[in-house]
Parts: sequence; C-alpha cells; structure tokens
Amino acid sequence: MEHHHISVQLKQLLKRGYSINDAQNLLTAPREIIEQATRDCMTDKYVTQRTLLSQHHQAKYAMGLRG
Repeated sequence: MEHHHISVQLKQLLKRGYSINDAQNLLTAPREIIEQATRDCMTDKYVTQRTLLSQHHQAKYAMGLRG
C-alpha cells in the first residue's frame, strides 16, 4: 500500500509543476519505493503519450479518407 500512496503523491506533485527531482526530495519513503514509483509514473506517462499520438495519426488518416 505504501508504494501506491507514494505513487499518488508523486503524480500530484508533478501535476502541480514540481520537477521529478524536487518531487522525489519532498517524499518521505525508502529510496527504493520512491524510485519504483518514479519509474511507474514515467512509464504511465510514456504509454499515455504513445496512445494519444497513435489516436492522432489514426484520426488524421481517417480525415484524409473523407476525400
């Protein structure tokens, strides 16, 4: 449960505009948990960006088919 709590806190700090380093320094948990939460957060962000990019390309292609 602590890992989930740290992940949520990290995401909230990043949404508020903190840098990764600043957010990590503000969290109070074992370093391994903070690093795992950071990796998870960055992976989630990457997957979301890739999904949005794919959807954008699909929509652009579909608009071109209207001809």
